This record gives sequence, C-alpha cells and structure tokens, in this order.
Amino acid sequence: MKKRSLFTMLVAAALLLSTFVPGLAEDVIKIGGIGVLSGKYGMYGLAVKEGVDLYVKQVNAAGGVLGKQVEVYWEDTQGNASEAINAYFKLSEQGMVAYIGAVLSGESKALAEVTAEDGAPQISPSATDYDVTTGRPNVFRTCFLDPFQAKAMADFIANEGLKSVAVLYDNSNDYSLGLFEAFKAQSEKNGLSVVAAESAAFGDTDYKTQLTTIMNAKPEAVFLPYYGADAALILAQANELGLNAKFFGADGIADIVELISDKNLLTSLIYTDHFSEGAQSEAAQKFVADYQAEYGKLPSISFSATGYDAAQVLLNAIEAAGSTEPDAIVAAIKATNSTVVSGNITFDDHNDPVKSIFFQTFDSKGNKQFILQVDP
Repeated sequence: MKKRSLFTMLVAAALLLSTFVPGLAEDVIKIGGIGVLSGKYGMYGLAVKEGVDLYVKQVNAAGGVLGKQVEVYWEDTQGNASEAINAYFKLSEQGMVAYIGAVLSGESKALAEVTAEDGAPQISPSATDYDVTTGRPNVFRTCFLDPFQAKAMADFIANEGLKSVAVLYDNSNDYSLGLFEAFKAQSEKNGLSVVAAESAAFGDTDYKTQLTTIMNAKPEAVFLPYYGADAALILAQANELGLNAKFFGADGIADIVELISDKNLLTSLIYTDHFSEGAQSEAAQKFVADYQAEYGKLPSISFSATGYDAAQVLLNAIEAAGSTEPDAIVAAIKATNSTVVSGNITFDDHNDPVKSIFFQTFDSKGNKQFILQVDP
C-alpha cells in the first residue's frame, strides 16, 4: 500500500512538473507564432508565417529537433498590441518553449514587455524599431533596424554621386519618422544637401502640396520612408506634377508593386530590403526554389526570408542547447554564428543581427531587380 501511494505521488509530481515546465514530457516542441495575419498589414505577417512554416516543415521531414517534431501555433494579432499580449498569455498556457513574432514593431514591443517578465525566448523576423530589444536579453530579431537601413540608403545615394536630397515622411508614424531622422543625419554627415523635408499626417491621400514644395527645391533624390500603399499615391502624384527626381525608399515600400497602376513609375525607385531573389548564395537560391515549390510563387516580401531565418536561428539554438529551458535557448541564440538565407548572421550586444543589406529596384513590369548586396 505504501509503495503504491509513493508511486502515485511520483506520477502526480511528474504531471505537475509537465504542466509548468515548457516542453517537459511533451512529444513535440511547441513554438508560438504571434503577429498580424489579417487586415491592412496582414500581408507582412502571412509572409513571415510562410517562411517559418516552410523551415519547420523541412526540419520535421529531416527528423525534427532533439528527436521531436516541431509544431507552430499561430495567433493573429490583427496588428493590435493588446492582442499580441493576449496571444502570448493564451499560448503560454499551452506550453510553448519560445515565440516567433511579433511582426509589426508596435505589437512586437508590447509582446517583448511580457516575454521579458518570464524570460521566454522571443525572436521577431520583422520588427525594425530600435527599442524592441532594448533592456530585454531574451528578445532578438532577424531583420535589420530602421537607423541601419536609413544610414545605408544615405550612403548609397552619396556613392551614386547625387548632391541634393528631399524627404517626404509621415510625422505621426514611428517607422517613418525614425527613418527620416536617421536618413537626414547621415545625409548631412555625407555632405548631401537636404533641400526640403516635408511631412504629412497618417491617412493623408493628397500629397501634392508637399510634392510641389519639394519640386521647387529641385532635389536630385527624394527619400520616401513609407509603406507601399502611400508610396504608390506619392509616385503617381509626383508624376502628375512633373517632379523629375530619383526616388528612394526603405523595406516597407517593398509591397508597392500590387498597389500602383503605372508600373513604369517603379523604374525610378530604389529601396533597401532584407533579402533579394537575386542573391547568389547557395542558401538564398535554395530558399527561393523551395519556397516556389511549396507555395507556387516567388517570395514577394522579404519577411518570408527573415521568417525562415528566425525559425532556423531558433530551432538551431534549441538543438545546440540540448534543452527547451528558456535560459539555455536564449544563451544559444546569443551565440549564433550561422549562414541563413539572408547571409551570415550574428548578434550584437543589443541582440540585433549583424547581417547583409540588399538594394533593389523594379523593371517596367514591376519585377524586382537586384542591384547590390552590402555585407557587414
């Protein structure tokens, strides 16, 4: 009787431990996927999801991680920071060992606040705001930061021999404002003359007043730190006004192709991106081929690649740690030095990736054209 009672107590204790320790006594390794999957910005989250799901499928086909299959449980935030937090608490009750996400910077910062309290490993494929990882040793990302790409674009313009630039930006959007400030500072450092800096408010659809001021300043280049929908309107209105300049953008502008009717206007646009289909590395070319085979299309948004990278970094870290314990996973991510589809990746003291940046443009049919890869 005593032996049976002791056995019963041990079983109960084991069950209790398995409830509170992520991954313990599980047949699978559970990863939480959190991000915007619907609405205006849903395309970004869906691109991330496709990249993550592709890598996980390949890993599982090769035997999984630590001898177990990996499952990703996705929650749609609809781009809302509060929903990101709700998603975390919902998933944490199901025994997730780590989290991929969120997608947008605002929701990623909100998610980081709660994962930091628990020390849960979090890696975002696409949150470019500097503060996402600040003071949070458990939070990482596989995309470059806004200041990094803004400075890189200012350097690119200077290297092209252009002397004067103007900027049109959204003064109510942290993404746009941060890009503007970093771009302006680096342009001035490079000796470029910033002849006009015009702003608009979120939701504006008529930019002709700002574009007229810019046109009168006669810049050689115009920097547009916007997402594709707004940039499409700006390029069309600039064309109507006869503004003759080269246009430059950041990663958010990558989805402009489907949002602009006159594809010829895209030939005057160059932007920074996290990945290019034209990248020549073996890993990049394999990713493009595998993605096309899986989804029947090319990866139109580079967050598919950074999502794939995030899954690779995370699962490699779990394998290297030999454990699903949060601290062990975080330490292994921090020690990453791997070749991923967007180049080699390591992490700096701010948990941000040291990685390559890509410059792209478009042909007259809207097809992306690789220009240059700049490695760290």
